[in-house]
Amino acid sequence: MKHTNGETPRRLRWFKRIGFTVLLLVLVAAAAGHYYVTRQVRWLPGESFPGRPTQDLHQLEHELEVHIQVLAGEIGERSLYKPEGMRAAEKYITEQLSSFGLDPQVQHYSVEAKLIQQTTERLRRHYGSGLHEQLPAYPNELGDAALNNIWVEIPGTVNPERLLVVGAHFDTVANSPGANDNGSGVAALLELARALSSAQPQVTVILVALSAEELPIGGVEGESGSSVFLDHLLERNRIPFAMVSLETMGYYSDEEGSQKYPAPLDLYYPSQGNFVAFVSDSTSRELVRDFGGRFRQHAEIASQGATLPASLVPDVLRSDHETYVLRGIPGMMVTDTANFRFPHYHSSSDTLDKVNIQKLARVVQGLIGTIHDIQ
Repeated sequence: MKHTNGETPRRLRWFKRIGFTVLLLVLVAAAAGHYYVTRQVRWLPGESFPGRPTQDLHQLEHELEVHIQVLAGEIGERSLYKPEGMRAAEKYITEQLSSFGLDPQVQHYSVEAKLIQQTTERLRRHYGSGLHEQLPAYPNELGDAALNNIWVEIPGTVNPERLLVVGAHFDTVANSPGANDNGSGVAALLELARALSSAQPQVTVILVALSAEELPIGGVEGESGSSVFLDHLLERNRIPFAMVSLETMGYYSDEEGSQKYPAPLDLYYPSQGNFVAFVSDSTSRELVRDFGGRFRQHAEIASQGATLPASLVPDVLRSDHETYVLRGIPGMMVTDTANFRFPHYHSSSDTLDKVNIQKLARVVQGLIGTIHDIQ
């Protein structure tokens, strides 16, 4: 009994030491995690705009609304399943760019119907019935998909050898008019073209309207509009220093709980979806910080940054910048965070009335100043 009684205090001390060590390790890990998120994941230079906007952007608001009304209201669905919608959107985008005194170029390519059908069936099996509305079976009578990317190039006035690509996809999922996803991005791209055609940027900027970002082809490397366009640039030995994707940018809400995040980011970001976000993989952190910091100098709207390893949070690469990042070129998206905020994401109710034109105009105004200042 004496032996047993002697062992008990020693065991208690041992367990206390183990418990203290574990607690210490947990606290250190928590502190390291907090530092990583606050100083690496979300930090942007400057202050997020806290006040009431002062600039009168009535004309810009009007132009953005017209673009989205045409794309989502008059044309509607623009997908592989509705090629006439794709052609109508391409025509509108080309005419608008020409009206700004620019010279739009068109890159033609095609995707075999067999590949589209195979990819569609694979995705439907993987995701189940939830994607059936967005991914109907690809009809044989549609044949191979004829796709086009449309772009303009605006030479830089200070460092013309530096090339920045700014893109927005104009296609939608099936059965959606795509006012926010991605009529908002295309409208922003067109107004950037209008502004930069008269006030030329300091670096050379390519503004490109991209096809086939959405599934089923958007998920196939080498077939999306973004990957085909990057191939076009690299074949000509034109290597961009960065790519900025304008992706689903028009929905904002001041309601508590309107903004969602992958855990545990909800501990660090606002619960109100009233900000624009600059998002990418952690390999593009410097681009996000530089771009986001410049944006805060020009924009009258709240902003946040997020750079996380795509291996942990794949959503950070869910746009046309993915192709660039995977090939070692910094890339990021400007977004309202899409399905983490927008209740009408990829649905038939993604219509013009869901887009906050006033806040979208604040974002575009900030983008114009940001891109113009990049050297």
